[in-house]
Amino acid sequence: MEDYRVKNYEFLDSKPYFASWEIDVFIVFVTFFGLAFLTPTGSFLPFVILSVIGLIAAYSYSKIKHSKVKGYFFHILYSLGILKTKTLPPSYMRVFFGA
Repeated sequence: MEDYRVKNYEFLDSKPYFASWEIDVFIVFVTFFGLAFLTPTGSFLPFVILSVIGLIAAYSYSKIKHSKVKGYFFHILYSLGILKTKTLPPSYMRVFFGA
């Protein structure tokens, strides 16, 4: 059973929270919730559907984020070519240490 209480900051460098969601997870939900507000005013069903999709997307993003190592999503962005690296390591370096 999950604990649904509001999380406190455990460390000084903890990410900011909104209620019990980290900010990046909250942004995923707010994106879908904002799209739900852009639906035509007389229709309630698309609003509910987009809001539920937002909850599911935020929950899924949170689970994926906590199951992967730190920097996983940036690695995907680098490998897709969306982000560019500032420098490249020398070609003779084969093993890297650090966090």
